[in-house]
Amino acid sequence: MKTIYECSQSKGIRWITIIFFLITFFSILLVINNVSKGEGVMEAILVTTILLTASFACVLAFPMYVIVEDDGIGIRTMLYTIRIPYEDIDHIERVDEESSLFCVTKTIRLFGIGGVFGYIGLFSTKDVGMFRSYVTDSKKAFLVYRTNGMPIALSVSEPDEFMPYYLKGGAK
Repeated sequence: MKTIYECSQSKGIRWITIIFFLITFFSILLVINNVSKGEGVMEAILVTTILLTASFACVLAFPMYVIVEDDGIGIRTMLYTIRIPYEDIDHIERVDEESSLFCVTKTIRLFGIGGVFGYIGLFSTKDVGMFRSYVTDSKKAFLVYRTNGMPIALSVSEPDEFMPYYLKGGAK
């Protein structure tokens, strides 16, 4: 049996995403306005390319939903699905709100996105070490510790339903 959990965004993440895309949109309009006046065509191409690439990368990496099947867990993004077989899962922990994994003073973003659409990429903390993250709401986050490989952080819209489903081993 397959169960799908959406990756809903927190209000803070939603606002950061909206502000990012508004700034990107108005920056591109400003660049187009400058080019129409005959100023800095090469700079305009460079700035527009960087802004559109960053925006496109955020959209492609955004986790849309988590799929829980009989054989494991999948994190679905626009670009790909990350599969974690049950045999590869050591244990899953719910992330406490007090010891938030994405506290600005405790977590280092090594590579990825830290706010637009969520916390997506490679992060590091003193307690956990390096981990991959696909979190869109830090209050609904879980850490999946694997037997092989680094932990993966994810969030689901219904965390109270997700954990018991995993603990009973799926729909077996």
